[in-house]
Amino acid sequence: MDFYYSKKELRKIFTISLVVFIISLTITLTACNSVTMSLILMLFPTLFMIATSFVLFVPQRLAHIDERGIQIDHAVPLLWIDVVQARKIKAKVMCGGREAIIFDLKPRVVYPLTFMQNLCKNCEFTPFSIPLYAMEEKDKTAICEEIAKYCKID
Repeated sequence: MDFYYSKKELRKIFTISLVVFIISLTITLTACNSVTMSLILMLFPTLFMIATSFVLFVPQRLAHIDERGIQIDHAVPLLWIDVVQARKIKAKVMCGGREAIIFDLKPRVVYPLTFMQNLCKNCEFTPFSIPLYAMEEKDKTAICEEIAKYCKID
């Protein structure tokens, strides 16, 4: 079973990138006399808008669950036999906290980690976590029910 990121959340990020792009374009057209400076000023807003457009218009799979394990984003699949339990947490990141499901693994179980997982391994969101805040309400419920079939959720 596949679960995807919320289009509503992705639209918010796209809107922010569009605003940043328009502001940069306005500044470039009105204040920059140098072509080099204009290109430098427009580089990151343009890349930001292209990236958010891609993520918005090409559906991004958040998790794939089957009887063998769970694959989060593009990481190596996490096998159910290596999971001790899953826990719902409310991380104190940003304002208001962010809900996520994190997986506790058996001791000495090692998986190769992606770049993003390496960034997360020393924070509240562990390398194997599912950001519930990035999903629609019905998908949150469905993914919790699906995970509960294979491991205990606290």
